[in-house]
Amino acid sequence: MKVRTVTVDGESVTLREKDGRVDVILNGVVLLSSAALGTELAFGALAAGARSVLVGGLGFGATLRGVLAVPGVQQVLVAEKSPAIVALARGELAHLQQGALDDPRVSLFQGDVLDAYRPGLDAILLDVDNGPGWASHRSNARLYAPAGLAAAHQALSPGGLLAVWSGYPDDAFLARLRSAHFTPSSLPLLENNVVRARAYVGKK
Repeated sequence: MKVRTVTVDGESVTLREKDGRVDVILNGVVLLSSAALGTELAFGALAAGARSVLVGGLGFGATLRGVLAVPGVQQVLVAEKSPAIVALARGELAHLQQGALDDPRVSLFQGDVLDAYRPGLDAILLDVDNGPGWASHRSNARLYAPAGLAAAHQALSPGGLLAVWSGYPDDAFLARLRSAHFTPSSLPLLENNVVRARAYVGKK
């Protein structure tokens, strides 16, 4: 096993590599793992029918690749607050995002995804945490609070959707989506034909 620390702009993450698997660890919690990219590709596919998409969380680029594979997608804004993740995705781990950041439809916003909300979005895909109740950064909790959900609802076009990737069941979040005037649903996300995550979806 190879373990080391990567520091960019004062932010430090731990990079752990073993048998071809890459994990990025922040504050003792696995923030990203190359072993679960199938669920993120499936998550990105939820942008079906969208033209303008906001992806919250660059990670290893799997959600972004899933979005770009959807026919008709014209613009994708990716918001990533971690300078270390951006540096890794553009540098030594660029092979994992497979050139997705170089697609002419893609723009990168380095900052909080909530600050990237703008009117006219057809889909907002949030893959920034382990789920709506387990924020990787403390400030991310506001994304799933009433004010954050209201901001997402306002940014979306009629018929648009908000989707949240979750590595664990959190069906109570469906009630929060309903309270924010979304039509909620939950979808399983598969890795090697096994449910490894879920998408909590709210349709405007």
